[in-house]
Amino acid sequence: MTFGKSRPPLVPDPGQPVELLAENGETLHGFRAVSVPLSYERGGVVVWVATEEEYRDARREGRPAVSMPWPAGKVTVRLPWWKWQRWFTSRY
Repeated sequence: MTFGKSRPPLVPDPGQPVELLAENGETLHGFRAVSVPLSYERGGVVVWVATEEEYRDARREGRPAVSMPWPAGKVTVRLPWWKWQRWFTSRY
């Protein structure tokens, strides 16, 4: 989901590569969003994520990926540099 003409997405769409922020501050790479942000019964918002390998295997086999919930505030959409460059250099 993007806000604006060509700005980077703020929340991941299913299938987009994402990076996760761990509790110790480490950035975890190699994950894919399986869902859009969803709220749950205790009032939090999560994104279901799977490893790249599991996501690929599930798509190839035609089954849902085995995934885990991650707090939406600690999920960052990973974009190729050329998309960021276009966003920073575009004129409005």
